[in-house]
Amino acid sequence: MTETNGAFQAGFPASEGLTLRLLTIEDVPAMLALQEEVLAALEDPAWYFPSEEWEFVSAVLHTDAWGYFDGETLAGFAAMTPGEERGEHSYAAKLGLPVAGSFDFHDVMVAPQMRRRGIQSAFLAMFTAFARERGGTALYATVDPGNAPSWRNFERFGYQVAATMPAYDGRMRRFYQLKLDE
Repeated sequence: MTETNGAFQAGFPASEGLTLRLLTIEDVPAMLALQEEVLAALEDPAWYFPSEEWEFVSAVLHTDAWGYFDGETLAGFAAMTPGEERGEHSYAAKLGLPVAGSFDFHDVMVAPQMRRRGIQSAFLAMFTAFARERGGTALYATVDPGNAPSWRNFERFGYQVAATMPAYDGRMRRFYQLKLDE
């Protein structure tokens, strides 16, 4: 990963003209605004369980939270957290699988006007590489069963459904797993 003018360019697939960088506490308002924009544009707002401000603050302070920018505008962001940091709240723990070496891929948001430009795929590739570099054994994610555009992308990338069960406030979710040690 190289730094250019304060922005990280990762060599992962992304749309021309977008820059990638690690998010900071100053980006939290833009993350909240993008979440609101994405939820308003969803076919079914129940597809996504919104994160609260404190969760975005925690993501930028304690995890790998990255954003693609179109100029100064946040076009999309995602966060990845080691399972050990999430403990019993990690997706691996919820599935009854080993938490050690696991990573949770979460809070994936792409602005409606930026969809179909490879942003979510770029995050999938980037976080897989990061988890492997850190000796990870598996990546996990949750997706609403009705959110076909999102789960199709995870499946194209090699994630497999480990379970479909209630999560968060009881909403049904597909728990996806990508094994890294195979």
